[in-house]
Amino acid sequence: MIIEARGDTITLRGEIEHNIWPAIQAAAALLLENNPNGIIIDCSGVTRITPNGAETFADAIRYITSHDAKIIVAELSPELLEIGKAVPAVRAQLPIAATVEEARTALRLAEKTPQRGKARIAGVVPIVGNWRRAVFFADKLAIGENCEIHVVDLIKVPRTLPLDTPMPEREAEAQSTLEEARTLVRETGLSSFVHVEHVRSEAGGLWEFAKQLGADFVVASLDRPATNLPQMELSEGMWLAESSDFEVSLVRGSPEDAKQIIGRAVVPAVGAWQHALEHACKLVAGMRATVELIYLIAIPRTQPIDAPVPDAEAAAADCSKEAQRIGKRYSVNVETRIERVRDPVHGFLQIFGHRRFDLAVVGVTKSISGDYHIAHTIATELLQDVPCETIFLRVRASETAA
Repeated sequence: MIIEARGDTITLRGEIEHNIWPAIQAAAALLLENNPNGIIIDCSGVTRITPNGAETFADAIRYITSHDAKIIVAELSPELLEIGKAVPAVRAQLPIAATVEEARTALRLAEKTPQRGKARIAGVVPIVGNWRRAVFFADKLAIGENCEIHVVDLIKVPRTLPLDTPMPEREAEAQSTLEEARTLVRETGLSSFVHVEHVRSEAGGLWEFAKQLGADFVVASLDRPATNLPQMELSEGMWLAESSDFEVSLVRGSPEDAKQIIGRAVVPAVGAWQHALEHACKLVAGMRATVELIYLIAIPRTQPIDAPVPDAEAAAADCSKEAQRIGKRYSVNVETRIERVRDPVHGFLQIFGHRRFDLAVVGVTKSISGDYHIAHTIATELLQDVPCETIFLRVRASETAA
């Protein structure tokens, strides 16, 4: 057996009759120092593998796992691969590429740890659903802030394959899509970064990526894509929102035109309504739009709907003053409307039958105290029925505390 190490590749030639990992390991460790994204084991010159020799790859997998390294085996013939798969660990966990070039492309796209730039705030947009609209919104949220935008393509790998398995067709699509995303972000003058991640699920992979990056906010589309791009289901999106410490905007009901303007937006004065109103103002700034804040006064059925409620009316007046202050900060026209209702959720949803809105933003806190259940139910109902473009805005814990 001949072992050669050069660049990012260890080349094997001859027969693997016994476990030769100890001889390979030293070369692998040296190459990984200069190739942190990972290295390749080129088996195009391997002519025979015995069951004992297949233990070489089992030890390689153990090394990969314990050292957080990426090693891809390339050009192992189908016949020899079947012998290797006789070892359970190899069958389940060994990343295989058809060619060295496929392996190299996969490693080029991979990141050991997602890298941030120098901006104070980092926003993330996954390539799922109507991702162009999500990029448009993320850019709007970032303008005027010391912020950078990270766009990530989540390549879903079946659980029957090792996570690092090269997916050449999807990786080629990812490079094209991410270049378009980079161009869209550049138009706003913001710093942009693009990433490719192999994941088991879109929501779980996005959560792990954003956590490693130290992201401040995520904007994710829950719409069905027009092409074969990935989609995040509503249940996955809700899991992401409930599980994350960073801010999450779940967007649904978006127009096909990613840059379509918003004429009228609505925010219910429940939950984290101040943050939701700021969010809406940022999204419509420069569009000559109006944001309507709906203050809901719940009147028990035992009382007339117009019964005096001085405390609630005073609170509504204070809310209106705060809304005006927020609107002025972003140069957006904000109108406050008081609605007397029997049930806050039903009463707010009924508004969409009488008036047309282009966008609804509902702020939901991390704490389940106060009117959390009202805000959460309104946001969830809107995402399911989608009377207009809707944002379920899960604020981070620090915002809740503030």
